Amino acid sequence: MGKSVSTRRRILMFLYSVLILFLSFPAQRTRAVQRSGGQAQSGSGQSAITRLIVNVREESGASFDGLASVTLQHLDSPDLSTGTTMGGQAIFDGLGPGEYTITVTAAGYLKAIERVNFTHASESEQAYITLKRDSGSSMGSSLQGPPALSPKLRKELGKAVEALQANKLGEAQNHIDTAYRLAPGNPEVNYIRGLLADRQGNLASAQVSWEKTVSLDPKHSLALQALATILARKGDYAAGQGYLERAVQVDPNSWRAHELLSIVCFRQANYPEAVRYAERSLELGKNLANGARLPLAESLVALNHTASAKEVLHAFLNANPPEAQAAIANKLLQQLSITALPRPAATLANLVAVPETASFADLPLLKPELPKWLPANVDEFQPAVEPGLSCPFEEILDGAASHVREFIKSVDRITATEFLDHQVVNDWGFATREEKRSFNYVVSISEVRPGYLSVEEYRNGTRDLDVFPDSIATTGLPAAVLVFHPYYREDYEMRCEGLGRWKGRRAWQIHFAQKPGKPSRLRGHRGAVGGPLTPIALKGRAWIEENTQQVVRIETDLQVPLPEIKLLAEHMDIEYGPVTFRNQKEEMWLPATADIYFDLRGRHIRRKNTFSNYLLFSVNEKQSISPPKESKAAEDPSASVPAPSRPLGN
Repeated sequence: MGKSVSTRRRILMFLYSVLILFLSFPAQRTRAVQRSGGQAQSGSGQSAITRLIVNVREESGASFDGLASVTLQHLDSPDLSTGTTMGGQAIFDGLGPGEYTITVTAAGYLKAIERVNFTHASESEQAYITLKRDSGSSMGSSLQGPPALSPKLRKELGKAVEALQANKLGEAQNHIDTAYRLAPGNPEVNYIRGLLADRQGNLASAQVSWEKTVSLDPKHSLALQALATILARKGDYAAGQGYLERAVQVDPNSWRAHELLSIVCFRQANYPEAVRYAERSLELGKNLANGARLPLAESLVALNHTASAKEVLHAFLNANPPEAQAAIANKLLQQLSITALPRPAATLANLVAVPETASFADLPLLKPELPKWLPANVDEFQPAVEPGLSCPFEEILDGAASHVREFIKSVDRITATEFLDHQVVNDWGFATREEKRSFNYVVSISEVRPGYLSVEEYRNGTRDLDVFPDSIATTGLPAAVLVFHPYYREDYEMRCEGLGRWKGRRAWQIHFAQKPGKPSRLRGHRGAVGGPLTPIALKGRAWIEENTQQVVRIETDLQVPLPEIKLLAEHMDIEYGPVTFRNQKEEMWLPATADIYFDLRGRHIRRKNTFSNYLLFSVNEKQSISPPKESKAAEDPSASVPAPSRPLGN
């Protein structure tokens, strides 16, 4: 994707100061590459004699100038050939007679499928495929995000928020009035304007401002949550739930939205859903989401799970909640302690319910607030686990390792479509700049010889840093599970925290941390071009599904900040999903989404990576994909030079 002139100038100015963020191990190899798709022999066994040129076009008839992935398959053969377009064309050499299926995918377009039939030998054949835009795609016709806030507007918004935090409402009014005069149609200005009106007690004005925010930006998660609180105060819980469900669709990792959902579900007597949302809020927000324990406990009591409710209430009180909320929890504990005999669920629900006019305002998060930009650290809170269950620790680790080894053994190369949402945010999580990009992603993980692993990743056929926003690469997401590979496992202190849950599934929670004196071999950051690699010590938590022993989620943080390279914080949250490939004995669990946050050189950066359209090219199946085209890295010459593999033993 092209960059603006100003961006290129900035890259040139800071050529020797950009930090390259590596999420992969440092040992990497480089292979020779070609533009065309791989060789495909005809299903009938006849010699390959034909070149096929696939021409991809827009609906207007113009040549498609973006990136499209083109897959070619003979109808009588499992072999695939895949290429990417250059100048609207993908070229496949060495095809025999027969019928083929051509599949073309591109970000923001509907998948196109065509069949071609070669009945006789020909030096060259042409195929023409038209891509239609996907009206429901969030990628749209442009991957460029909204423009940055002007420096003056950003300054006024920042001062307004600082004044709000200090409860200096008059000062906040002056700054937000100035911001509104500068940009009355800016959604962030209208959101903060509504926040100020809410603090002033003018709910009608707050609602108007937040409704305008949502009209300007239908995916403004904070405004959706704020409107839900207004409606909840009025007792319209169903409407509030509708706004919150939209907020969760926009930001599935918002602990605040899940906490609010637990409250409105509890108020509608939907206790199972209240429990589910509260537990999810605690998973995401940890101690920041302590308030979710109150509706969680009340819902557990209503479901006649009094023992669990007592545990939740004690944990709630141990976290020093606000006085009004602590009073509710203590009263509930007293009522439960004098309940000698079990009661029907309905009776318990009536027992703990307090009049809405008296207590609803005391429940957590009924006043919209500005969240911090960085999620909670993995050590701030341990998600709840089943009481009284011991971990078959070695069995869990051996099961996870078995899946990792099988993955390395069977996979030669994987391709996928990757979408990247890159945001530079301020202290309150507001995006001051945003870019969206899509890549044709290729990754290869292999053991080059016993004890030596290598990882290669390409975006759009290159390892050039210029394909990433701000020329900061984030790579190695599929390799994160290798923390459980026997080659690496001894580098980490691991402990089983117990049997928890992840998205409704029972999963063992494993905490891990780099051992003192053991340098990181999975992770490193490289500073200036050609500079040394700084090993990064990590700590984290993994969720390993109980029945399959597959890793379904990994969350990591830095063990300590790294001021020498100006990396002060980093949080990574990867979710894995099952992918079924043809002729594979079992599903492979590969990254589905990854949320990455880092404080780098004075900037707060938030990235969301989403992977789809996985294709597997297995050595055993003799499927092939032509190596992607290599180009010289703009900011890291070592990316195009083979690096020595590192031994992975102790």
